[in-house]
Amino acid sequence: MKQYPLYENPYGNLQVESDTEFELHGVRLGGSELAAYMTSLSPYVAKLEAYFRLFDVNHKVVAEPIPDGGPRGKVPYISVGETRISDSQLIIDWLKRTVSDPDTHLTEEQKAIGHAVKRTLEDHLYWIIIYFEFFDQQGFDFIVSNTLGDTSVLPAEVQEAIRVRRDDFRKRCYDQGIARYTHAEIIDKAKKDFEAISVILGENRFLLGNDAPSSYDATLFGFTQAFFQARGMHPEITDFVRTIPNLGRYIQNIQETWYPELKLAFDPA
Repeated sequence: MKQYPLYENPYGNLQVESDTEFELHGVRLGGSELAAYMTSLSPYVAKLEAYFRLFDVNHKVVAEPIPDGGPRGKVPYISVGETRISDSQLIIDWLKRTVSDPDTHLTEEQKAIGHAVKRTLEDHLYWIIIYFEFFDQQGFDFIVSNTLGDTSVLPAEVQEAIRVRRDDFRKRCYDQGIARYTHAEIIDKAKKDFEAISVILGENRFLLGNDAPSSYDATLFGFTQAFFQARGMHPEITDFVRTIPNLGRYIQNIQETWYPELKLAFDPA
């Protein structure tokens, strides 16, 4: 039986002081035109960066050209010196324990609702994102042009590596099941996720109805920003979500407050 490597986060090696600066490692958009509208097409990288911004965690961003370079073979991860901590949620949970917990104002019911929303985003909508990034041809062409540019000028071995990576994620999509549905069925699944989240959000400024954001807002923003800002990857879904007034206002509020350097790619309904 094949053995797979495991990485255990070395939390005990990190001593956090008031001036500690974390390095946030993730895939970035670089010089792409899309970089004027969002910072990363990776939902987990976007989630963790949103947490750092929403709660003023001292950090600097380190662009990782190869997503597989993290301790668990994925991004994002954070580092202080030579110590690396992997996985967006484990990082957030550790920061909540050691720095400050932005969720102390939440009731147990609010935490349960937030957890259910997070699972919808991370365990369902995530696979729709991956489908459009790697399985759907239009989506794949969009993400490649905005992260790598013209691949025809790249060395043959790099082009082959891109092909292998795409084939790997296409297989993952089929094995997980999302790629066994028609294009229209996948779009309908995404619409139902957004409709449900819209009902939970209601007229609130933040997901759970408080005057201040919670860690669940970092997840919600990180996983939905691209649907509003990157129409070229999934135009049918983007056209739909842009008609949902409260979600549009939600994206606008967080982006204008915590991402002042970015432009809105849509007019909130």
